[in-house]
Amino acid sequence: MEKNHNGLKYISLLWGILYMAAGLVQVAKGVGLLPASLVSSSLLPAELAGGLVLVVIGAVFFVATFEFSKDSFEGSAYAYVGILLCLVFGTLYFLSMVADLINAYILAMEGYEKWTFVDSFKPALYLGILSGVVYAVWKNRFKPVNQGGF
Repeated sequence: MEKNHNGLKYISLLWGILYMAAGLVQVAKGVGLLPASLVSSSLLPAELAGGLVLVVIGAVFFVATFEFSKDSFEGSAYAYVGILLCLVFGTLYFLSMVADLINAYILAMEGYEKWTFVDSFKPALYLGILSGVVYAVWKNRFKPVNQGGF
């Protein structure tokens, strides 16, 4: 394994743990295995579909970590896909927040009278923002490495 993949290996492990933990808590709260008051509902809401998305993203990062530990260059591909998934779902949740903002403050829709930003600030959004920051800082490490062949 090349030296510049060591940092990506540890980031993949950390992101796998963060996404898997957040997703499992959301799923467990969503199906009623954990009490809704365990963690703030605005920080980790009881959301089955959103939790499953986070679990899948966490699993992608764990596969990346596993591949890196086998000295396989395929680990970087899994890490790149994981980061892409983080950014895509973070963007989707951001757009959902913007839609809620428009409904609450511009259109003054019924049911949005007490809406705040915290209501839409879900784990996929703040983890996506964090992933975007890491990508921006480490973007030179995410350039493809010529592995030979074609």
